[in-house]
Amino acid sequence: MDTANTSAPRTVRRRNILLYGLGDIYGGGAFLVIGTLFLIYLTDVVGLEPGLAGFVFSMGKIWDAVSDPLMGYLSDRTKSRFGRRRVYFLAGIVPIILSFVLLWLPVKLDSQAALFAYYSLSYIVFATVITMVMIPYSALAAEMSGDYKVRNSLSGSRLFFSGFSSLIAATVPMMIINMAAGGQRSGYMLMSIIFGVFFALPWIFVYFGTWESAVGPLDRKENFIKEFLTIFRNRSFRVHILMYIFAYSAMDVLMALFIYYLTYSLRRPELYSIAMGSLMVVQLMAIPVYVAVANRLGKRTAYIIGLSIWAVGMVGTLLLSPTVSVAFVALICAFIGLGTSAGVLIPYTILPNVIDVDELMTGEQRSGIYSGAMTFTRKMVQGVIAMPLIGLVLQGIRFVPNAVQSPETLAKFFAFFIGGPFIFILAGIAAATRFKLSPKASEVLAAELGRLRAGGSKADASAETIAVCEEVSGKPYAQCWKKD
Repeated sequence: MDTANTSAPRTVRRRNILLYGLGDIYGGGAFLVIGTLFLIYLTDVVGLEPGLAGFVFSMGKIWDAVSDPLMGYLSDRTKSRFGRRRVYFLAGIVPIILSFVLLWLPVKLDSQAALFAYYSLSYIVFATVITMVMIPYSALAAEMSGDYKVRNSLSGSRLFFSGFSSLIAATVPMMIINMAAGGQRSGYMLMSIIFGVFFALPWIFVYFGTWESAVGPLDRKENFIKEFLTIFRNRSFRVHILMYIFAYSAMDVLMALFIYYLTYSLRRPELYSIAMGSLMVVQLMAIPVYVAVANRLGKRTAYIIGLSIWAVGMVGTLLLSPTVSVAFVALICAFIGLGTSAGVLIPYTILPNVIDVDELMTGEQRSGIYSGAMTFTRKMVQGVIAMPLIGLVLQGIRFVPNAVQSPETLAKFFAFFIGGPFIFILAGIAAATRFKLSPKASEVLAAELGRLRAGGSKADASAETIAVCEEVSGKPYAQCWKKD
């Protein structure tokens, strides 16, 4: 059994890489189910107006603005015999199941306000639980190894299982919903129970297959909001978070609109499992390819290549029509999946590197606060940018649930279906051109951190090292490796 902390560096073996990756079955799958089905569940099953349905997601984000930075702060300072990160994996197992089921309870309330209040509260509960588990989880990759390629493998494993879970979440839920006795409301409820268990059980294996660094809980008592804001002094993190926001905004808009696109634009909702399956299978299969590209050419290059392919795929949907063959629909979706793979993978492979930059700047290991920022951003992207935007656009183009749409509405919808993700993709590529943490720079940074941790003097740093450290941090080297 792996202990919570270790006094010496440990070798990350294949089984550790595998078991670490299992954790994102929850993160990838839960966000995919919610991103693809929750909005249409609220509009077409529950009966919420599209504008209100979009803002259900925003209610949770108001709470996330406090809870995510707070969880990162607490994770860095937790003291327990199970570790400061991994204890939350065990504590979250039952809440994961319950919070997911709450989202899909078939409640019957008379007013729009009551429905909005119930599903907003349910989403807040779900958001709290995923915060409690995923923030400590995201912090582990930076602590298990300092090696550039090993970290890429850990992130690759995580995103592989995220992709695997997303594939299951993209295809199986609708099968369960459609086959369940008692109609859609019962089907959604059954689906939520099955997937709640699916998301919860892997955390037992993650707990026993991972470990934490020997660094103890932080003692600094700085206000957690103030500490959260300090991470934006990190130049590499500022660029990284933009790459993350734009890629995941594009993904969320695409995924949320996909079922609407098939149902109302192509008028072939039966293709949902095939289309999403094609996209997700290729997205999953391409992850090792992008890991190899990142190792050889750098993460920025891998990201730009992937998003460029994705942009071409979105344009390719212009070739689809209600009469086109199933194979051609699957082909276009597969091409889009080839691009989205980089969009979902690369931001997570970058996270351990920007944490290293922060350690250079502060002299402290603050994985938790950065993990909190990533989780907070992920949920803000979905809840503040993507879903409200989609709800308002659907309302604005006069979309009517469960009805034949007017030609004008369909034309505006299709423009948004292509243009929304496309704009975010271009913004992501533009942001990536400013990212400076190349494989060589990461190696220089890792070596310098190792030297400083061993008690080396900053006065002995080479000119190359100083230049790299200043470029990636945006801070004079003389001001690094000390607390503010």
